Amino acid sequence: MEFWGAISRMDWLGRHDSHWRENPRGIASLQMFPIVSMVAFIVFGGCQTANKTMDHAGPVIEFTSIPAAGAGDPNKQSSIRGRVFNAEPGQQIVLYAKGEATWWVQPFADRPFTKIERDSTWKSSTHPGTEYAALLVGAEFRPPLTTNVLPTQGVYATAITQGALPFWRQWWFPLVCVMGGVLVVFGLYQLRLYQLTQQMNLRFEERIAERTRVAQELHDTLLQGVISASMQLHVVVDQLPADSAAQPALGRILQLMGQVIEEGRNTLRGVRLSGENPDQVEEAFLRMRQELGMDRKLNFRVIVEGSPRPLQTLVRDEIYSIGREAMVNAFQHSGAEDLEVELEYALNKMTVSIRDNGRGIDEGVLRSEREGHCGLSGMRERAERIGAKLRVLSAASAGTEIELCIPGWVAFAPQRLDRRNLWLSKLYSKKIGEAKSVAGSEPHT
Repeated sequence: MEFWGAISRMDWLGRHDSHWRENPRGIASLQMFPIVSMVAFIVFGGCQTANKTMDHAGPVIEFTSIPAAGAGDPNKQSSIRGRVFNAEPGQQIVLYAKGEATWWVQPFADRPFTKIERDSTWKSSTHPGTEYAALLVGAEFRPPLTTNVLPTQGVYATAITQGALPFWRQWWFPLVCVMGGVLVVFGLYQLRLYQLTQQMNLRFEERIAERTRVAQELHDTLLQGVISASMQLHVVVDQLPADSAAQPALGRILQLMGQVIEEGRNTLRGVRLSGENPDQVEEAFLRMRQELGMDRKLNFRVIVEGSPRPLQTLVRDEIYSIGREAMVNAFQHSGAEDLEVELEYALNKMTVSIRDNGRGIDEGVLRSEREGHCGLSGMRERAERIGAKLRVLSAASAGTEIELCIPGWVAFAPQRLDRRNLWLSKLYSKKIGEAKSVAGSEPHT
């Protein structure tokens, strides 16, 4: 009442004092005074009420550290901690731990009291129990050593809590076990994958060395010998009279030898592709148009999907050889008007597809795959050597599609980024890039 009376008197002064009427800013300040006064009264009055309530509230005990629950074990002790609010000087804590049905005083019968520190905290040790109790008592209290019901006479405050669950019964323990198992399996998988990759790389290096040696020997012996014989035969033909009957036959032989020499060079170029622009297999396919002498009317293009990545040397050579064989078959045997090579660089694999719109491959040839029929057996053998899968889809008058799929961990050369994210390449098959980029230009018709 006094508060509201003061506000009324101040408001009366604001209405009757001529000074306030002449000073608009003072009037505004005076009008705000009741609101400010009310807020101050609520804040400070509330704080005083809260402090009085805290001061007059009874003592309260709380636990800050609880031992794990367990059966009574006289040889085991754990730390237990807590706080006391509104305790009076001279009061102490008595601890109990519950066994199956009985409360046992803690930690020992001859030392049942726990001192309260100046900061209102307390700490002690206790034997395992299913429940723990803390009693706030006076100095004259004599706690029973065992009891079925906690004492209340002479006790100012009591706090009871369940024993903490052991870690193997915590909610997070099964999750940790599952995650640990997943990490172990993943680690073993990574180790096995690393071992397989090392073995594959070693095999690749051995085969590359052998291919290089064979290519060098073929170039230095067989091909050079044929070239030498062709040159000597040219000299003989040049010395023959123009009307000699042997000249046409020798000319055909020279032409045949020239074709053999050119095919031998192309073969060596395929065997030794590693030394020619090693990171761009798509450029090697583009050059094949000139190497095979394809008709300019043939609509030929190379499509690259995704971001090109460096390939293992031997894998790149086998891709080139398989693709070259498929393109030769399409160019020479299918009568196709459209020929397309698609290279797809995905995260976990590389796919090479050769498509044509020719007459297709006979179903009997596809089933038998005898040697000499479109080179299918040779292509499958090459694919198996690098751990790839080869699919041949063909039908009469519907064209042919040859698809080579190589796992990413086999196809791509190991890099620092690949090794760090290798597990992604086995879990996900999302394509890299949405748009297709045409690497070859459209031919003139």
